[in-house]
Amino acid sequence: MPRVNTFKVKVQTGQQGMSEPVHFNFNNHKLPFENVTGSAESGKVFEGSFDVNSFAHSLTLVGPESGKWEIEKITIEYDCENEKPYTVHFGRVTLDETTEVNIWQDAPVLAFDV
Repeated sequence: MPRVNTFKVKVQTGQQGMSEPVHFNFNNHKLPFENVTGSAESGKVFEGSFDVNSFAHSLTLVGPESGKWEIEKITIEYDCENEKPYTVHFGRVTLDETTEVNIWQDAPVLAFDV
């Protein structure tokens, strides 16, 4: 379980977007993103980041308080302590007031030939 310095998220919204602020849960604490650009409205791209400076037990992207949010693609850049920054990608998902999507992923394991 690494210490996350910062993470940045980029979300491509599908046909059904949302107009409310985008939130995430980090270790069961619901927080808004910082350094936000774009929006989560239909067909738009939302980008935000957060300086966490804490150990990651869980990290989820939260659905809207009402309605549905269709997501085409999620890209996340992680900057964790003592590791090279890395990027992960997630595909389509639809969120609502009862759902969240797990966006935490450990850094890829180094592979080498023996």
